[in-house]
Amino acid sequence: MAGALLAPAHTALAAGTNYYVDCSAAGNGSGTQASPWNAVGSVNGTTFAAGDSILFKAGTTCTGQLSPGGSGASGSNISISSYGSGAKPVIDAAGATGAVVKLLNQQYWDIGGLELIDNASSPAYRSGVLAENSSGGVLHHIRVHDMYIHNIVGYGGGWYSTNAGVGVQTDHTTPVSTWDDIVVENNTFDHVDRIAVAVTPDGDGQGTGLTTGTVIRNNTMTYDGADDILVVKNDGALIDGNKAGYGGAKHTCPPSGQYCNGASAGIWMSGSSNTVVQNNEVYCHINGADGTGYDVDWGNHNTTFQYNYSHQNLGGFMLVMPPFTIANEPTSTVPSDGTVIRYNISENDGTNVGCPASGTPTHGSGVFHFVGNIPNKSGSSVAVPLIYNNSVYINKSGLNTPILYSRKGSSVTGTLSFQNNAVFNYGTGGYFTTSSGSVYSNNLFYGNHPSSEPADSAKVTADPEFRNPGNADSSSSYTGENAYQVHPSSPVIRAGAVISDNGGKDAFGNTVSSTAAPNIGAYNGTGGNLLSNAGFETGALSPWTQASGNPSSVTGSGAHTGGYALTTTASSSGANQALTGLSPNTTYLLTGWAKVATAGETLAIGVKNFGGTETYTNIATTSYTQAAILFTTGSSSTTATVYCWKNAGGSGAGYCDDLAVEPLSSAANAITNPGFESGALTPWAQSTGTASSVVASNARTGTYALQTGVSASGAIQTVGGLTSSGTYLLAGWAKVATAGEEVSVGVKSFGGTETYLRASTTSYAQQPIFFTTGATTTSAGVYCYKNAGSAAGYCDDYTLIKLP
Repeated sequence: MAGALLAPAHTALAAGTNYYVDCSAAGNGSGTQASPWNAVGSVNGTTFAAGDSILFKAGTTCTGQLSPGGSGASGSNISISSYGSGAKPVIDAAGATGAVVKLLNQQYWDIGGLELIDNASSPAYRSGVLAENSSGGVLHHIRVHDMYIHNIVGYGGGWYSTNAGVGVQTDHTTPVSTWDDIVVENNTFDHVDRIAVAVTPDGDGQGTGLTTGTVIRNNTMTYDGADDILVVKNDGALIDGNKAGYGGAKHTCPPSGQYCNGASAGIWMSGSSNTVVQNNEVYCHINGADGTGYDVDWGNHNTTFQYNYSHQNLGGFMLVMPPFTIANEPTSTVPSDGTVIRYNISENDGTNVGCPASGTPTHGSGVFHFVGNIPNKSGSSVAVPLIYNNSVYINKSGLNTPILYSRKGSSVTGTLSFQNNAVFNYGTGGYFTTSSGSVYSNNLFYGNHPSSEPADSAKVTADPEFRNPGNADSSSSYTGENAYQVHPSSPVIRAGAVISDNGGKDAFGNTVSSTAAPNIGAYNGTGGNLLSNAGFETGALSPWTQASGNPSSVTGSGAHTGGYALTTTASSSGANQALTGLSPNTTYLLTGWAKVATAGETLAIGVKNFGGTETYTNIATTSYTQAAILFTTGSSSTTATVYCWKNAGGSGAGYCDDLAVEPLSSAANAITNPGFESGALTPWAQSTGTASSVVASNARTGTYALQTGVSASGAIQTVGGLTSSGTYLLAGWAKVATAGEEVSVGVKSFGGTETYLRASTTSYAQQPIFFTTGATTTSAGVYCYKNAGSAAGYCDDYTLIKLP
């Protein structure tokens, strides 16, 4: 291995020359491939010209720091890369202070394909690549790509760009120095202190110009000492497709009197305009002072966070800073405005459980973590933070992460907009209260409902039916952010409020309309629904067809979600949809919502022509009720006909909406003696109160049913062998002997909030309940219970299946 001895200065040859470096060569040559240089000193002593290339031999290691001279030109960059086959060539600064690769007042450089190291036993100002501008003007085009930069031992609490894997810095000059066209892409960073990528001035309050054209994308970062990505004083920066984990462990500061900040977050910006942060994943950030995955800090304008995935970050998902005072930095006193947080996924943020290391929060934790009051700016087109269509999942035992949290306390000044967010909360954390004028609408709040939960007249409180919540099932085909797609029966589908300027697509590339009702949460698809026009939102019937009898129609009234529903006539009226391409011998779940205009009349949701016996559920309520039907195709059947049908003899219309069909990987019923056909109660057990019994009368199917006492009576079965963090459908049938009294079908002790549905009719009505087990819970208590009244209640035909 050759050293970094200085060589005599070289003058670059004609533009477009390739220069070769092989630090394993015995002697120092002229820089040709046949006679390569063997030390970085030869590179450092050369002034390169536009179009030149500096090529290091693959599989070799050079010791020293690289600081080549010269600049390229627009359309003709100088490049550093490799030649030959094998591992990336290594440049090892061997503990030296400063950058492994340094450019000063140079432009039009491409640097790629190298491995950089600067390990040491104690921290100092060290960087992998540092491009510095003190020219007093605009410098252009620095691209760093396809590098492996690791073990850069800097100050974990020191200034950013001089303690970075890649630092691009503007020095404080008059006139102002700035950059244009900075690209950092496809690099791997590991154990870099302080930060993987920083595009900043040389200190807080330094300079008023904005760097433009910054793109930081598709980089992987692990174990950064503090932050992962930061831009300061940028306009139009794009931070896209990066993955960063395990950062925030180091807080070592430079000597006294120098810059020191021990707080860190994953991806953030300050004093910047029009920043877009999208498609990134930040996880397991352990810093105790901030510790969030993402952060909109001081003095920002028009910042958009979208399509990001955040999980197990100690401080939470998103930090929001209020205005405050930094010496010589007037923009710090201006509230950040135009902040949009949409289509993001937060999973078990507020804890490091499941991470290889953890921290202790010193300022609290919250999914949306405000440092003080809510930053509002009067006169701005988006004066308040817009938080919409995010999916939040909290299902860790004992986790108390608030959803809306402020270090200032439970009540803050300022307003925000919180719409269309899907919040799954098995923790105990709540929400701060805000000034009057905040908007809370069309959110899903499932699980625990703290007293601080915002009032929302259009809220949904049912299980969102995430595909693989918590990523608990490693064998699932839905992992990472895909785990937060939903089943087609999910209540989030078409249940959101229209937001006109909504970005046009969701976290998964699905279109989001600016005029039709979107889903709640980060996913705007149909969940893989096999039915087309399942919510009738085209405003037309097709591909549904009229059933025989009186014609039905699609109308703009009476919808369950969205703007349209199927409306039947009073009697013998409905619509069919033929499904093709089904798999033989496969069980499918059909769900749908229906109601009747006249109580007691019935409308059926059902399926036929699938190779088995026609199956349907009658609904007789004047408010929407869900039906759930299992059907199994015949041994050679690949089709089925799904229908909504208003039965004969009625006087009022019927309504159907939001139908869905999906295949099940298994339809095994987890309940034993589900229809009480053993003639005995076992393994059901008596609920407390008056005894119930199994009787050979009032059965829905078969011979037997459960009969409760007149009040405080029922039976419960503890069903074991369930999957933790699994989504299940419980369906049971119930009726009462005296109309108007109530008997409940329900589930409890599953790790979430007890859920039940009541039947009050004298004919059997189905009660379907979707629920998700807790993070460590593998059982549930399924029950039938009559609370009060003067006559018996009856339950029969229970089903408990896991959704795929």
